[in-house]
Amino acid sequence: MNLRGALALALQRAAPLRDLDILHQFCELVLHHRVAQHAWIGRPDAEGNFHTLALAGSRSILATLCGSLDADQSRDRSPLALVWHDQKPYYSPALPPTGAFADWYLQLRQVKLQSAAVLPVPRGQQDWALLLLLHRDPEAWTGDSQMLLEGIVRNLCDLLEDWDTQQRQMILGAALKSALEGVVLCDAQRRVLYVNQSSFLMTGYHQDELQRHGMSVLQGPKTDVQELARIDRALAEGNFYDGRLINYRRDGETFWNHLSIVPIRNRAGELTHFVGIQRDISREIQLMEQLEYESRHDRLTGLANRRALDDELEVAMARAGRNSSQLALCMIDLDRFKPVNDLYGHEAGDVVLKVIGRRLRDALRRTDYVARLGGDEFVLLIEGYHNMEELGLILAKVEAVVNEPIQIRADTVVGVRLSMGVCIYPHPKVQDMADLLRFADQALYASKARKTTRPRYWMLFDEALTAVPGAQTPPKRSRKTHRDPKP
Repeated sequence: MNLRGALALALQRAAPLRDLDILHQFCELVLHHRVAQHAWIGRPDAEGNFHTLALAGSRSILATLCGSLDADQSRDRSPLALVWHDQKPYYSPALPPTGAFADWYLQLRQVKLQSAAVLPVPRGQQDWALLLLLHRDPEAWTGDSQMLLEGIVRNLCDLLEDWDTQQRQMILGAALKSALEGVVLCDAQRRVLYVNQSSFLMTGYHQDELQRHGMSVLQGPKTDVQELARIDRALAEGNFYDGRLINYRRDGETFWNHLSIVPIRNRAGELTHFVGIQRDISREIQLMEQLEYESRHDRLTGLANRRALDDELEVAMARAGRNSSQLALCMIDLDRFKPVNDLYGHEAGDVVLKVIGRRLRDALRRTDYVARLGGDEFVLLIEGYHNMEELGLILAKVEAVVNEPIQIRADTVVGVRLSMGVCIYPHPKVQDMADLLRFADQALYASKARKTTRPRYWMLFDEALTAVPGAQTPPKRSRKTHRDPKP
């Protein structure tokens, strides 16, 4: 697990805008590099209850881990409380069935997790937060892995310290940045006194214009009124403000403004001026949004990927439970796709996958959801249908649009067909999201096994249990050899 350098480099390049962004990026990178299946950073509040600062993984699993620091015996109920009290890392190579933390471990075993690691995250020489990592491997963190984790946490603490230093420099040394960032000086009544050249280049407004109209001229329909209220409240109380909001340039173009406002007081402690520091962070916001989009979407088809599907499926199952409604999870595999790759090459296969992805998206309703798992495997989430007849009509429409010919070249047309497995939730055998996906895959396996005799292209999980011997535990299906384009 040579990840320490990779994580540190990735975090530095991410250049988060706030300390919580650093924590969020850290948790995401931990999962991306497969250090753990779930990562959580939290700290106790004034009442002694842990609350979440950042996480990556299943929110429903991590939400069960909150504990209390009110009593000493809490150290025997949760390793989080133990580490917070002792400020020493805790590693569980294999979750013990009995003894200390037995109830806490029971919750983890119920979701098929086998190892836990809890590490203190100090900040500014003070106890500040905890990092919790969960893994399915019972021996995930042994030997050198523990040293690696502790080194990664030190990198995280260094990044937080750098961020704190930057914030102090921004507040205490605002004048030093005036040549690079927009600077606006106002009196205690918020009247503009001075605007530097960088502010003019950013907004397009000259000093005399802002003196006449005030800084509200930068606001527009997309400016967050709640953020404006935060600014107004901070100024009214004479407090420091730091935040970001959409502003408008003189030509009407919008931009993201990272705005810091520092109150200036005289020796008697009386408020005399405000200094506003402006920074155009539109490019940074755009890059972060692009990174977030790419992390949740399939690069070839633009559809949701497995990570986004897991999040959506968790929400959809909860919604079905609340509304006493049904959810159909449909696992799709393309028939006749391999010959297209073999005869015409992977570029032709790419064309087919993109066309199929677009057709699936267009065939479904707005309330439905489509994702690509990889190769020629797709997943549909269908909600809001009233009976099986209505579901059948939706799936028939899907089949009709997918079966239409696909032109891969000017003189070449191909066709593919569908095999589908469907599992309906709620179902007596479905306990969690993994069950739902597995049973839909079993139904798909049965549908493909009966390709020449099946009455329709899709098969329900309940039908699959009796239609094909051994469908309860099918052999692992080999994945298609189609290669997605390189990034």
